[in-house]
Amino acid sequence: MDQAKMCKHNMKLYPTYYALSYDYLFFYTINVLFLMQVKHFNIATIVLVDSFYALFSFIFQIPANIIIDKFGRKNSAILGNVLNSIYLLIYIFGQKVYHLIIAEMITAFGFALKDVVSPSILNNSIPQTSKKSKIFSKINSKGLAHYYILNSISLIISGYLYNINGYIPIILALSVVLISLILSLCFIDPVKNNEDYKEVSFKKQLSNTKDGFKYIFKSGRLKSLILYGAVMAGIISLLANLQTSMAEDLQISSTIIGLLFAFFEIISGFSANMQEKFHNTFRNKSLTVLGISISIFCIISTVGIFLKLPLFITLIIITISFAVTNIVRGLYFVLINKYLSNFTNEQIDSKIFTVYLLVCGIIKAVFGVITSFVLEFATSYETMLIIGVSSLILFTLISIYMKHRLGLKIHEYKTDEIKYCNLKSIM
Repeated sequence: MDQAKMCKHNMKLYPTYYALSYDYLFFYTINVLFLMQVKHFNIATIVLVDSFYALFSFIFQIPANIIIDKFGRKNSAILGNVLNSIYLLIYIFGQKVYHLIIAEMITAFGFALKDVVSPSILNNSIPQTSKKSKIFSKINSKGLAHYYILNSISLIISGYLYNINGYIPIILALSVVLISLILSLCFIDPVKNNEDYKEVSFKKQLSNTKDGFKYIFKSGRLKSLILYGAVMAGIISLLANLQTSMAEDLQISSTIIGLLFAFFEIISGFSANMQEKFHNTFRNKSLTVLGISISIFCIISTVGIFLKLPLFITLIIITISFAVTNIVRGLYFVLINKYLSNFTNEQIDSKIFTVYLLVCGIIKAVFGVITSFVLEFATSYETMLIIGVSSLILFTLISIYMKHRLGLKIHEYKTDEIKYCNLKSIM
Protein backbone atom coordinates (compact mmCIF):
# COMPACT_ATOMS: atom_id res chain seq x y z
CA MET A 1 0.00 0.00 0.00
CA ASP A 2 1.45 3.41 -0.93
CA GLN A 3 2.05 6.17 1.58
CA ALA A 4 -1.12 8.17 0.81
CA LYS A 5 -3.41 5.15 1.17
CA MET A 6 -1.65 4.12 4.40
CA CYS A 7 -2.19 7.59 5.87
CA LYS A 8 -5.86 7.62 4.90
CA HIS A 9 -6.43 4.10 6.24
CA ASN A 10 -4.79 4.77 9.62
CA MET A 11 -6.44 8.17 10.06
CA LYS A 12 -9.86 6.65 9.35
CA LEU A 13 -9.34 3.70 11.72
CA TYR A 14 -7.71 5.68 14.54
CA PRO A 15 -10.76 7.40 16.16
CA THR A 16 -12.62 4.08 16.52
CA TYR A 17 -9.57 2.28 17.85
CA TYR A 18 -8.72 5.12 20.25
CA ALA A 19 -12.30 5.32 21.53
CA LEU A 20 -12.29 1.61 22.43
CA SER A 21 -8.70 1.27 23.60
CA TYR A 22 -7.92 4.59 25.31
CA ASP A 23 -8.80 3.05 28.68
CA TYR A 24 -10.97 0.29 30.10
CA LEU A 25 -14.68 0.66 29.34
CA PHE A 26 -17.27 -0.79 31.78
CA PHE A 27 -14.55 -0.67 34.42
CA TYR A 28 -13.73 2.53 36.26
CA THR A 29 -15.81 3.62 39.26
CA ILE A 30 -17.21 0.09 39.38
CA ASN A 31 -13.68 -1.29 39.85
CA VAL A 32 -13.33 0.55 43.17
CA LEU A 33 -16.70 -0.77 44.37
CA PHE A 34 -15.74 -4.23 43.10
CA LEU A 35 -12.51 -4.26 45.10
CA MET A 36 -14.16 -2.84 48.22
CA GLN A 37 -17.41 -4.82 48.23
CA VAL A 38 -16.63 -8.06 46.35
CA LYS A 39 -12.93 -8.51 47.08
CA HIS A 40 -13.11 -6.73 50.48
CA PHE A 41 -10.11 -4.40 50.15
CA ASN A 42 -10.14 -0.97 51.83
CA ILE A 43 -9.63 2.33 49.98
CA ALA A 44 -6.10 2.82 51.40
CA THR A 45 -5.04 -0.55 49.94
CA ILE A 46 -6.62 0.30 46.58
CA VAL A 47 -4.76 3.62 46.36
CA LEU A 48 -1.53 1.87 47.38
CA VAL A 49 -2.01 -0.75 44.63
CA ASP A 50 -2.54 2.09 42.15
CA SER A 51 0.80 3.53 43.22
CA PHE A 52 2.39 0.21 42.19
CA TYR A 53 0.89 0.76 38.75
CA ALA A 54 2.60 4.13 38.63
CA LEU A 55 5.89 2.62 39.79
CA PHE A 56 5.75 -0.11 37.16
CA SER A 57 4.86 2.49 34.53
CA PHE A 58 8.11 4.25 35.40
CA ILE A 59 10.14 1.03 35.28
CA PHE A 60 8.75 -0.12 31.93
CA GLN A 61 8.97 3.11 29.94
CA ILE A 62 12.50 2.67 28.59
CA PRO A 63 12.09 -1.08 27.87
CA ALA A 64 8.78 -0.23 26.14
CA ASN A 65 10.46 2.40 23.99
CA ILE A 66 13.14 -0.10 22.96
CA ILE A 67 10.48 -2.68 22.06
CA ILE A 68 8.61 -0.06 20.01
CA ASP A 69 11.75 0.87 18.07
CA LYS A 70 12.66 -2.77 17.53
CA PHE A 71 9.30 -4.32 16.65
CA GLY A 72 7.35 -1.33 15.36
CA ARG A 73 4.33 0.64 16.47
CA LYS A 74 1.64 -1.74 15.21
CA ASN A 75 3.14 -4.83 16.87
CA SER A 76 3.61 -2.89 20.10
CA ALA A 77 -0.06 -1.85 20.07
CA ILE A 78 -1.04 -5.50 19.61
CA LEU A 79 1.16 -6.60 22.51
CA GLY A 80 -0.26 -3.82 24.70
CA ASN A 81 -3.82 -5.06 24.13
CA VAL A 82 -2.80 -8.65 24.87
CA LEU A 83 -1.27 -7.58 28.18
CA ASN A 84 -4.40 -5.61 29.10
CA SER A 85 -6.51 -8.71 28.45
CA ILE A 86 -4.34 -10.68 30.87
CA TYR A 87 -4.70 -7.90 33.44
CA LEU A 88 -8.48 -8.19 33.46
CA LEU A 89 -8.34 -11.98 33.75
CA ILE A 90 -6.19 -11.67 36.87
CA TYR A 91 -8.55 -8.98 38.16
CA ILE A 92 -11.45 -11.41 37.84
CA PHE A 93 -9.79 -14.44 39.43
CA GLY A 94 -7.29 -12.83 41.86
CA GLN A 95 -8.00 -12.91 45.60
CA LYS A 96 -4.87 -11.50 47.25
CA VAL A 97 -3.18 -8.12 47.27
CA TYR A 98 -0.14 -9.56 45.50
CA HIS A 99 -2.45 -10.74 42.67
CA LEU A 100 -3.52 -7.14 42.17
CA ILE A 101 0.10 -5.97 42.23
CA ILE A 102 1.05 -8.51 39.55
CA ALA A 103 -1.96 -7.41 37.51
CA GLU A 104 -0.90 -3.76 37.84
CA MET A 105 2.58 -4.69 36.63
CA ILE A 106 1.12 -6.34 33.52
CA THR A 107 -1.26 -3.51 32.63
CA ALA A 108 1.48 -0.94 33.31
CA PHE A 109 3.60 -2.61 30.64
CA GLY A 110 0.58 -2.76 28.33
CA PHE A 111 -0.16 0.95 28.66
CA ALA A 112 3.55 1.83 28.54
CA LEU A 113 3.41 0.47 25.00
CA LYS A 114 -0.05 1.72 24.01
CA ASP A 115 0.26 5.24 25.42
CA VAL A 116 3.38 5.82 23.32
CA VAL A 117 2.36 4.11 20.08
CA SER A 118 -1.22 5.45 19.86
CA PRO A 119 -0.33 9.14 19.38
CA SER A 120 2.78 8.13 17.44
CA ILE A 121 0.76 6.09 14.94
CA LEU A 122 -1.54 9.05 14.37
CA ASN A 123 1.27 11.62 14.29
CA ASN A 124 3.23 9.68 11.67
CA SER A 125 0.14 8.93 9.59
CA ILE A 126 -0.59 12.62 9.00
CA PRO A 127 1.23 14.17 6.03
CA GLN A 128 3.65 17.01 6.77
CA THR A 129 1.59 20.16 6.22
CA SER A 130 1.21 23.49 7.97
CA LYS A 131 -2.09 22.21 9.42
CA LYS A 132 -0.67 18.97 10.81
CA SER A 133 -1.09 20.06 14.45
CA LYS A 134 -4.76 20.95 13.90
CA ILE A 135 -5.42 17.71 12.03
CA PHE A 136 -3.78 15.74 14.83
CA SER A 137 -5.81 17.42 17.56
CA LYS A 138 -9.05 17.10 15.54
CA ILE A 139 -8.67 13.34 15.00
CA ASN A 140 -7.31 12.75 18.51
CA SER A 141 -10.12 14.74 20.16
CA LYS A 142 -12.71 12.90 18.04
CA GLY A 143 -11.46 9.54 19.31
CA LEU A 144 -11.22 10.75 22.90
CA ALA A 145 -14.68 12.34 22.80
CA HIS A 146 -16.12 9.07 21.51
CA TYR A 147 -14.35 7.26 24.35
CA TYR A 148 -15.97 9.54 26.92
CA ILE A 149 -19.40 9.03 25.36
CA LEU A 150 -18.94 5.25 25.26
CA ASN A 151 -17.60 5.30 28.80
CA SER A 152 -20.61 7.27 30.02
CA ILE A 153 -22.92 4.67 28.50
CA SER A 154 -20.81 1.85 29.90
CA LEU A 155 -20.90 3.39 33.40
CA ILE A 156 -24.70 3.46 33.36
CA ILE A 157 -24.85 -0.14 32.17
CA SER A 158 -22.13 -1.37 34.52
CA GLY A 159 -23.72 0.42 37.51
CA TYR A 160 -26.94 -1.47 36.85
CA LEU A 161 -25.28 -4.81 36.06
CA TYR A 162 -23.03 -4.55 39.11
CA ASN A 163 -26.13 -4.84 41.30
CA ILE A 164 -26.92 -8.14 39.56
CA ASN A 165 -23.40 -9.54 39.68
CA GLY A 166 -20.17 -7.64 40.39
CA TYR A 167 -18.21 -9.68 37.84
CA ILE A 168 -20.35 -8.82 34.79
CA PRO A 169 -18.88 -5.30 34.18
CA ILE A 170 -15.31 -6.68 34.36
CA ILE A 171 -16.16 -9.37 31.79
CA LEU A 172 -17.62 -6.70 29.49
CA ALA A 173 -14.42 -4.67 29.91
CA LEU A 174 -12.44 -7.72 28.81
CA SER A 175 -14.66 -8.09 25.73
CA VAL A 176 -13.92 -4.50 24.65
CA VAL A 177 -10.17 -5.02 25.08
CA LEU A 178 -10.39 -8.06 22.80
CA ILE A 179 -12.18 -5.92 20.17
CA SER A 180 -9.37 -3.36 20.52
CA LEU A 181 -6.87 -6.14 19.94
CA ILE A 182 -8.61 -7.06 16.67
CA LEU A 183 -8.62 -3.41 15.55
CA SER A 184 -4.91 -3.01 16.33
CA LEU A 185 -4.22 -5.84 13.87
CA CYS A 186 -5.76 -3.65 11.14
CA PHE A 187 -3.26 -0.79 11.42
CA ILE A 188 -0.45 -0.31 8.92
CA ASP A 189 2.78 0.61 10.67
CA PRO A 190 3.49 4.20 9.51
CA VAL A 191 7.20 4.06 10.43
CA LYS A 192 9.53 1.83 8.47
CA ASN A 193 13.03 1.78 9.88
CA ASN A 194 15.79 1.64 7.28
CA GLU A 195 17.26 -1.23 9.26
CA ASP A 196 15.33 -4.40 9.86
CA TYR A 197 13.90 -4.21 13.38
CA LYS A 198 15.10 -7.72 14.10
CA GLU A 199 18.68 -6.86 13.17
CA VAL A 200 19.00 -3.83 15.45
CA SER A 201 20.91 -4.74 18.60
CA PHE A 202 19.69 -3.95 22.08
CA LYS A 203 22.82 -1.85 22.62
CA LYS A 204 22.05 0.29 19.56
CA GLN A 205 18.43 0.71 20.59
CA LEU A 206 19.51 1.82 24.06
CA SER A 207 22.00 4.27 22.54
CA ASN A 208 19.31 5.76 20.26
CA THR A 209 16.98 6.10 23.23
CA LYS A 210 19.64 7.87 25.30
CA ASP A 211 20.30 10.35 22.48
CA GLY A 212 16.61 11.17 22.30
CA PHE A 213 16.39 11.64 26.05
CA LYS A 214 19.38 14.01 26.04
CA TYR A 215 17.61 16.24 23.54
CA ILE A 216 14.42 16.23 25.59
CA PHE A 217 16.10 17.10 28.88
CA LYS A 218 17.92 20.03 27.22
CA SER A 219 14.65 21.50 25.95
CA GLY A 220 13.05 24.03 28.29
CA ARG A 221 9.79 23.72 26.36
CA LEU A 222 9.59 19.96 26.72
CA LYS A 223 10.71 19.97 30.35
CA SER A 224 7.91 22.43 31.13
CA LEU A 225 5.30 20.33 29.34
CA ILE A 226 6.44 17.07 30.90
CA LEU A 227 6.66 18.48 34.44
CA TYR A 228 3.23 20.06 34.20
CA GLY A 229 1.72 17.01 32.49
CA ALA A 230 3.05 14.59 35.09
CA VAL A 231 1.62 16.58 38.00
CA MET A 232 -1.75 16.93 36.27
CA ALA A 233 -1.83 13.20 35.41
CA GLY A 234 -0.98 12.38 39.04
CA ILE A 235 -3.82 14.55 40.36
CA ILE A 236 -6.34 13.12 37.88
CA SER A 237 -5.29 9.58 38.81
CA LEU A 238 -5.92 10.24 42.51
CA LEU A 239 -9.29 11.87 41.85
CA ALA A 240 -10.54 8.76 40.02
CA ASN A 241 -10.50 6.80 43.29
CA LEU A 242 -11.23 9.58 45.77
CA GLN A 243 -14.34 10.83 43.97
CA THR A 244 -15.83 7.34 44.03
CA SER A 245 -14.87 6.91 47.69
CA MET A 246 -16.52 10.24 48.59
CA ALA A 247 -19.70 9.18 46.80
CA GLU A 248 -19.75 5.90 48.69
CA ASP A 249 -19.14 7.70 52.01
CA LEU A 250 -22.35 9.60 51.31
CA GLN A 251 -24.07 6.21 50.89
CA ILE A 252 -24.95 6.71 47.24
CA SER A 253 -25.94 3.43 45.51
CA SER A 254 -23.80 1.89 42.76
CA THR A 255 -26.56 2.58 40.21
CA ILE A 256 -26.64 6.29 41.07
CA ILE A 257 -22.83 6.41 41.12
CA GLY A 258 -22.85 4.90 37.64
CA LEU A 259 -25.32 7.52 36.39
CA LEU A 260 -23.45 10.35 38.07
CA PHE A 261 -20.07 9.41 36.64
CA ALA A 262 -21.65 8.73 33.26
CA PHE A 263 -22.75 12.37 33.29
CA PHE A 264 -19.16 13.38 34.08
CA GLU A 265 -17.87 11.33 31.15
CA ILE A 266 -20.29 13.07 28.78
CA ILE A 267 -18.97 16.40 30.05
CA SER A 268 -15.38 15.21 29.48
CA GLY A 269 -16.27 14.16 25.94
CA PHE A 270 -17.88 17.50 25.21
CA SER A 271 -14.88 19.40 26.57
CA ALA A 272 -12.46 17.25 24.54
CA ASN A 273 -14.21 18.43 21.38
CA MET A 274 -13.91 22.04 22.57
CA GLN A 275 -10.13 21.90 22.97
CA GLU A 276 -9.40 24.03 19.88
CA LYS A 277 -11.69 26.85 21.05
CA PHE A 278 -10.23 26.63 24.55
CA HIS A 279 -6.69 26.79 23.20
CA ASN A 280 -7.50 29.73 20.93
CA THR A 281 -9.05 31.59 23.87
CA PHE A 282 -6.29 31.13 26.44
CA ARG A 283 -3.29 30.38 24.18
CA ASN A 284 -0.12 30.03 26.30
CA LYS A 285 -2.15 30.30 29.51
CA SER A 286 -4.26 27.22 28.67
CA LEU A 287 -2.38 24.81 30.91
CA THR A 288 -2.23 27.28 33.80
CA VAL A 289 -6.01 27.80 33.65
CA LEU A 290 -6.58 24.03 33.72
CA GLY A 291 -4.22 23.45 36.66
CA ILE A 292 -5.63 26.25 38.82
CA SER A 293 -9.23 25.24 38.00
CA ILE A 294 -8.87 21.59 38.99
CA SER A 295 -7.13 22.59 42.23
CA ILE A 296 -9.77 25.10 43.29
CA PHE A 297 -12.67 22.74 42.57
CA CYS A 298 -11.00 19.92 44.51
CA ILE A 299 -11.14 22.28 47.49
CA ILE A 300 -14.71 23.42 46.77
CA SER A 301 -15.95 19.79 46.58
CA THR A 302 -15.30 19.40 50.32
CA VAL A 303 -17.06 22.60 51.45
CA GLY A 304 -20.51 21.06 51.96
CA ILE A 305 -19.15 18.23 54.08
CA PHE A 306 -16.92 20.40 56.27
CA LEU A 307 -19.68 22.97 56.84
CA LYS A 308 -22.20 20.16 57.48
CA LEU A 309 -24.66 21.56 54.97
CA PRO A 310 -27.84 19.64 54.10
CA LEU A 311 -27.21 16.52 52.02
CA PHE A 312 -29.00 17.91 48.94
CA ILE A 313 -26.84 21.07 48.90
CA THR A 314 -23.70 19.03 49.57
CA LEU A 315 -24.49 16.79 46.60
CA ILE A 316 -25.02 19.81 44.34
CA ILE A 317 -21.64 21.26 45.36
CA ILE A 318 -19.88 17.94 44.84
CA THR A 319 -21.59 17.35 41.49
CA ILE A 320 -20.61 20.79 40.15
CA SER A 321 -17.05 20.42 41.45
CA PHE A 322 -16.59 16.95 40.00
CA ALA A 323 -18.08 18.15 36.71
CA VAL A 324 -15.46 20.92 36.46
CA THR A 325 -12.61 18.53 37.24
CA ASN A 326 -13.86 16.29 34.45
CA ILE A 327 -14.04 19.21 32.03
CA VAL A 328 -10.37 19.80 32.86
CA ARG A 329 -9.64 16.11 32.30
CA GLY A 330 -11.25 16.11 28.85
CA LEU A 331 -9.35 19.21 27.73
CA TYR A 332 -6.04 18.21 29.27
CA PHE A 333 -5.58 14.80 27.65
CA VAL A 334 -6.17 16.21 24.16
CA LEU A 335 -4.05 19.32 24.62
CA ILE A 336 -1.05 17.58 26.20
CA ASN A 337 -0.77 15.13 23.28
CA LYS A 338 -1.13 18.00 20.84
CA TYR A 339 1.56 20.11 22.52
CA LEU A 340 3.95 17.18 22.95
CA SER A 341 3.60 16.19 19.27
CA ASN A 342 4.47 19.65 17.96
CA PHE A 343 7.96 20.04 16.42
CA THR A 344 8.35 16.25 16.16
CA ASN A 345 8.87 13.53 13.59
CA GLU A 346 9.25 9.76 13.73
CA GLN A 347 12.79 10.08 15.10
CA ILE A 348 11.80 11.75 18.34
CA ASP A 349 8.03 11.57 18.96
CA SER A 350 7.96 8.13 20.61
CA LYS A 351 10.84 9.16 22.88
CA ILE A 352 9.05 12.34 23.93
CA PHE A 353 5.91 10.39 24.85
CA THR A 354 8.12 7.84 26.64
CA VAL A 355 9.82 10.47 28.79
CA TYR A 356 6.46 12.08 29.52
CA LEU A 357 5.03 8.74 30.68
CA LEU A 358 8.25 7.97 32.56
CA VAL A 359 7.94 11.13 34.62
CA CYS A 360 4.18 10.54 35.00
CA GLY A 361 4.99 7.15 36.49
CA ILE A 362 7.31 8.67 39.07
CA ILE A 363 4.86 11.41 40.05
CA LYS A 364 1.88 9.05 40.22
CA ALA A 365 3.83 6.60 42.39
CA VAL A 366 4.92 9.33 44.80
CA PHE A 367 1.43 10.86 44.94
CA GLY A 368 -0.14 7.42 45.39
CA VAL A 369 2.10 6.37 48.29
CA ILE A 370 1.65 9.70 50.07
CA THR A 371 -2.13 9.65 49.57
CA SER A 372 -2.36 6.03 50.75
CA PHE A 373 -0.53 7.04 53.93
CA VAL A 374 -2.80 10.07 54.43
CA LEU A 375 -5.91 7.91 54.00
CA GLU A 376 -4.83 5.78 56.95
CA PHE A 377 -5.46 8.80 59.18
CA ALA A 378 -7.91 10.94 57.23
CA THR A 379 -11.25 10.56 55.49
CA SER A 380 -11.60 10.72 51.72
CA TYR A 381 -12.94 14.29 51.79
CA GLU A 382 -10.16 15.46 54.16
CA THR A 383 -7.68 13.91 51.74
CA MET A 384 -9.41 15.66 48.83
CA LEU A 385 -8.93 19.01 50.59
CA ILE A 386 -5.23 18.29 51.14
CA ILE A 387 -4.83 17.39 47.44
CA GLY A 388 -6.62 20.57 46.36
CA VAL A 389 -4.43 22.87 48.45
CA SER A 390 -1.21 21.04 47.54
CA SER A 391 -1.96 21.01 43.81
CA LEU A 392 -2.83 24.73 43.86
CA ILE A 393 0.63 25.48 45.23
CA LEU A 394 2.32 23.12 42.76
CA PHE A 395 0.54 24.49 39.68
CA THR A 396 1.30 28.06 40.73
CA LEU A 397 5.02 27.27 40.97
CA ILE A 398 5.00 25.30 37.68
CA SER A 399 3.21 28.14 35.89
CA ILE A 400 5.97 30.52 36.96
CA TYR A 401 8.57 28.06 35.62
CA MET A 402 6.73 27.65 32.30
CA LYS A 403 6.19 31.36 31.66
CA HIS A 404 9.29 32.01 29.51
CA ARG A 405 9.78 28.45 28.23
CA LEU A 406 6.44 27.44 26.73
CA GLY A 407 3.88 28.94 24.34
CA LEU A 408 6.39 31.16 22.55
CA LYS A 409 6.24 32.17 18.91
CA ILE A 410 8.26 29.96 16.60
CA HIS A 411 11.05 32.52 16.08
CA GLU A 412 11.45 32.88 19.85
CA TYR A 413 12.56 29.27 20.29
CA LYS A 414 16.18 28.27 19.95
CA THR A 415 17.03 26.25 16.84
CA ASP A 416 17.76 23.17 18.95
CA GLU A 417 14.21 23.29 20.32
CA ILE A 418 12.65 22.75 16.89
CA LYS A 419 15.34 20.81 15.03
CA TYR A 420 13.00 17.86 14.47
CA CYS A 421 10.30 20.08 12.97
CA ASN A 422 9.67 20.42 9.25
CA LEU A 423 6.86 22.95 9.62
CA LYS A 424 6.82 26.72 9.43
CA SER A 425 4.11 27.26 12.01
CA ILE A 426 3.47 26.58 15.67
CA MET A 427 0.46 25.79 17.80
